[in-house]
This record gives sequence, structure tokens and C-alpha cells, in this order.
Amino acid sequence: PDKGAQARAIFNVYFLFSIIGSLTALALYFSKSFINERLTSFGDLPFLNLLSLFVLFNAPAFLIQYFYLLLKRYKSLVVFGAVSFSFQLLVVVLPIYMGLTLREVVLGLIAWALLKYIWGVGVVARHGHWQLDFIFLKKYLPLFWPLLLLGLIGKGSEFASGLVVSALFADEKAFAVYRFGAREFPLAVLMVGALATALLPEVSADMEKGMERIKETTRRISKWLYPLSIFSMLASPFVFPVVFNPDFKESAYIFNIFTLLLASRILMPQVVAMGRQKNYILTVAALLEVGLLIGLSWWWGLVYGLRGVAFAMVVAFVFHRFILIIYNWKILDIAPGRYVDIKSWVFYNFLLMVAFLVSLQL
Repeated sequence: PDKGAQARAIFNVYFLFSIIGSLTALALYFSKSFINERLTSFGDLPFLNLLSLFVLFNAPAFLIQYFYLLLKRYKSLVVFGAVSFSFQLLVVVLPIYMGLTLREVVLGLIAWALLKYIWGVGVVARHGHWQLDFIFLKKYLPLFWPLLLLGLIGKGSEFASGLVVSALFADEKAFAVYRFGAREFPLAVLMVGALATALLPEVSADMEKGMERIKETTRRISKWLYPLSIFSMLASPFVFPVVFNPDFKESAYIFNIFTLLLASRILMPQVVAMGRQKNYILTVAALLEVGLLIGLSWWWGLVYGLRGVAFAMVVAFVFHRFILIIYNWKILDIAPGRYVDIKSWVFYNFLLMVAFLVSLQL
């Protein structure tokens, strides 16, 4: 691609995401009274102010991985992924281990988002051309607005489930129990996310070879990623009470439910859709996922408690992947068997489900 056009694109897209992130943060800040009064059972949610700061910095930082792919700087992408994940894990686990409150965890996440934002500014400073190009923005906005919305939705599912928990359960301890458990097996998120990012250029360049690579690599990492996830499931009922305290054993079961997300996450229909430049379907699927999540988590939360909210998260994400798979199959004429090793997937997820059922008895 033309280096000048590429440099202009990097700056203008990052600038646009920064503006939209700022507007979204302001909207969240000024709607905090409505959220407090109508959507929660708490008298006040002081974290909403802090959440606005998180959105402000996190929305544009979503672009960094795509910039590195565009620039073909794969080593930098790996370094960024490792640093970002490690910092996120540190700011979540360390305050809990030190006996601090959720406020310190949220402040840590803001620091993590700020780190990514500054990193993004560094990428733009090095590889972008700092000049607004309104012709470029007008021409290419239809192509990248779905990614823009996807970046803003980002953690929408987690935020929505947290709001439902705070609305249904007046006890702040219940919210803490849910938040400490509501996370997937970290290595699975890191590896599958990095793999999807790395495979996107291959799929875009050669769809057939790219889909074969998706099938091959997901089959290969399943051989050790599933055993590790199964081990974490069986160990969590013993580990959580030791790392936190016995009152947080329920968090272990929430964690195990979230570990089931691996079954859907390791499928990569989103890479196929993006390889065909059908970015809008990702945004549509994400919005439908959040809508389903809110309805299901409210219903199942009333009936089954915190575990019901966690199961709603899993089902909503399955629905998200199902939409993309059906879209690829019926609209793009790409059957799932072309990029998913179905036999291997069924086998490993059978083992994962057995481990989950066993963990409920521990």
C-alpha cells in the first residue's frame, strides 16, 4: 500500500476513535444518575465516574493490534499482547491479594487502559502522518465504522452482566464474588486472541489457505489448551478459598462456568468474516449478544442466582458465534467444516463438559 496513505489512515482512524471514545465517556458520565436510580439496587455506584475514564482511553487502544498487522510488525504485536495481558492480570490480582477494595481494581484497569492509549499514541507518532484528512474520513468511514462500534461495545457484555448483578443482588459481597470469578482461563484468552489476530492477514490474502491454517492451528493448540483448562476447572474449588478466603469458593464455580467459553472462543468465524471485509456483521452479532445477555442474565439471575448470570454469559457468547457461523455458511457460502475440525472440537468439548460436571461436586 502507499506509505503516505497508510500513514494518514493511521492518524485519522486513531483520532476518530479518540473522539468517539470521548463522547461515549461523556455520555456515560452524565447518565450516571439514571443508571444508579433505574438499573441498580445500590444507592450509589461511585465506579461509574471511573468507568468513564476507562472508556475514554480503552476505545482507541482497541486499534493497536490492527495497526501492527497493517504495518506487518508481528514481533511488536506479540510484545504488545504480552505486556498488555501481564499488566491487566497484575492490576486485577494484586489489589485482591493485598486485601484492597474493588475501587483499587478499577483504578488499576484505568491505568491499564491509559498504558494502552499511550502505546497507541506512540505507534501513531512513529508511523502516522499527523494531519486531518476529511476526504479520507468521508470515503472510508463506511468500511471501519463497524470496527469503531465493535471497539466501543468491547467489554459491553461484561459491563451488562455486572449491572444485572448489581441490580438483582443488594449485597455488595455478591457483586464481589461474581466479579472475582467472572473471568476465563487467562492463557486461553491470550492464545486464542493472538492466534485470531495473527491469522487474519493470511485469511485476507488467501481465503482457502487461511481457512486451512485456522483448522490446523486450532486443532494443534486444543491438544494442550483444553487439558490446561480442565485442570484449572478441577483445581479452582480448592485454589480460590486459599488465594482469597473461604467465602469466595462460589467464585470458583463462576470461574468454571466462564471457562466453558473456550468451546465457542476457539471457533474463529469472525476471522473468516473479516477476511472477506464483512466487518459490519461482527458489530451486529455483538449488539445481539449484549441484548440476549441482558434478558437471559436477568431471568436466570432471578431463578438460579449468580451462576445463572454466568451461564447467561456463556449462552450469549455461543449465540454470537452461531450468528457468525450461519452468516459465513448461508451468505458467504463457507461451511463451518472448512475452518473447524468438527470431530476434534466435539471430542475436546465433551471432555471439558465432563470436567465441569465433576467440578460441581468438589
